[in-house]
Amino acid sequence: MNRELVFYLDPRGNERHAIMTALAARGVRRIGVDGFPWRPGRDAEEIERFRADLRSTGLTVHSMHAVPPLAADADGMPDDLFQVVAADLHRLAAAGGATAVYHACWMRDVPPETIDAEIGRVGWRTFASTYAATVDRIAEIAAKHGIAVVLENVWHSTYSRSVVPILDILDRVDAPNVGICLDSGHAHLAGCNVAEEIRTAGTRLKDMHFHDNAGTLHHTHPDQHLPPGLGTIDWQAVCRALNRIDYRGPVVFEGVLGPGDSIEKGRFGGRLSHEDLIDITVANWRAFEALAVTQ
Repeated sequence: MNRELVFYLDPRGNERHAIMTALAARGVRRIGVDGFPWRPGRDAEEIERFRADLRSTGLTVHSMHAVPPLAADADGMPDDLFQVVAADLHRLAAAGGATAVYHACWMRDVPPETIDAEIGRVGWRTFASTYAATVDRIAEIAAKHGIAVVLENVWHSTYSRSVVPILDILDRVDAPNVGICLDSGHAHLAGCNVAEEIRTAGTRLKDMHFHDNAGTLHHTHPDQHLPPGLGTIDWQAVCRALNRIDYRGPVVFEGVLGPGDSIEKGRFGGRLSHEDLIDITVANWRAFEALAVTQ
């Protein structure tokens, strides 16, 4: 199955138009953006330039890294944060986006390394119920814009490194426009089997951030964001798992163009261009898709 491919890019990057042109030349039709930095009204000219780039390349926005987190602390979401999240969704709608991605269990006033302690303070059952109510509030606003809300696994917490606790939260959510965004790199760093995570998520898998890494190295977690096949994730198994759950959405690659789309500051020391990275990603992915159905 040749699935549609989507690439994330930095919406404010200096080479935005060149990257979009390169993607379009390779048959890509949708992009993801690392946030939408402009405010409708105040930044009308910047928004129009971005829309002009979309029009000239024939691209549309698929998904966006939304303002993290959904909750300010384990006791709920205050009105000021609610307004920030609502405004962020409005900006995504202004770009024509379809999916807002939130790091699961992240809290505005809680450092990532202390998420578990904060959840432990109130207990998982209480936290999951409060968090689900927050997701319901966000999903209601998102639905008015035709936007889906998805929760992304991260490796910083035992409560979000796997899709299992995220499914527990979603089971408490009433809104229909919610699901899971599986980040393959985060799952791999956490020691999870990416293919098994896909099978566990099942029909709740609505989006993904796919990229590769070498796993945990020397007790550190380098989130390398490599093109698939350059790390140690079993991508043939990933493709078979997507086939097994009959996933019909696009395959989304996040961060493979380098941090902030910087070639000089990227993993390859300036040796590979954006075009090289796009070509490697597409060619490797298509090869893994083929192997998944022939072996």
